[in-house]
Amino acid sequence: MSQADSTDWGVYYSVYYNMAYNGFFKDQGLKMNHWRRKFWIHQGPAKIGGVVMAPNVIFGLFFIPPFNDEMKVVQLLKKALLNGSDRTKAILAYEILPNQIDLFSRAGFWPGEFRCRWMQRPTETFSIDWDDDLRIAVPEFCTMDDEVNLNNAEEISELSYSSYSGTLSGVRRQWTSREFFSAWTKQFAQESNENLRIASSLIYDNTSGQLVGACLVSLQDGMPALFNIAVVPSHRGKGIATKMIQRALSVLREQDYPILRLYVMQGNDAEAVYYNLGFAAGPLEVQHCYIPAVQQA
Repeated sequence: MSQADSTDWGVYYSVYYNMAYNGFFKDQGLKMNHWRRKFWIHQGPAKIGGVVMAPNVIFGLFFIPPFNDEMKVVQLLKKALLNGSDRTKAILAYEILPNQIDLFSRAGFWPGEFRCRWMQRPTETFSIDWDDDLRIAVPEFCTMDDEVNLNNAEEISELSYSSYSGTLSGVRRQWTSREFFSAWTKQFAQESNENLRIASSLIYDNTSGQLVGACLVSLQDGMPALFNIAVVPSHRGKGIATKMIQRALSVLREQDYPILRLYVMQGNDAEAVYYNLGFAAGPLEVQHCYIPAVQQA
């Protein structure tokens, strides 16, 4: 293997990774500028594929036709991961698409339990009729200990905790602690920007003053993505989630963002909301396959 130029690698990834997926995301590979390094896979002098790898992590594996000895390559990549990873932690292969699930499984990766998919739709201007008993605000960023966070981070964390606690998604993903949602809220502040902050919504009940809904929009490979949407149980069934997403689509349209994306677990109740709003579904994928950690004696 050899380290690849990120832009050059992205061109090949956008063509060869998976046609159903690539047709859905278009030029995602060109914008995949995260810190993890991209590598070319060689057979002699010939370039036969590419992959993103770091200790304990692998994803984005693709092959360049006419090469077809994929199993041999995955076994070699697995060997490299075993030698270069912290074996007290699991080795994760992220977002495994249908055409590679069997390949990773035969190489000894265990398929995870979650099946997820990306969805997206064009931005659009909506006329939204908000209830008089609700107040709409946007999150405010602040800097604490040289890190960007939200002014009311704890309030938003508590909303997320109360919204997901005991739900199918919360139980399946083991989202059971307030500490998880505190860290999650901080992550949003670091992955958003000023435009996307304005497209995000906080919904308050005018009578109680309670924060009852939140829709946070972050940046994913150069495009807006729904980071989190939550509505407290007492206010569900009133169309609040739908209106928050419509507001996000409207604001993003004004800012010349062409699409909004989101990532959803199969079987999540929110899937119906997204479909009804016109979001198109990408290929269903295993969120991750993994080689379990080695327990220390």
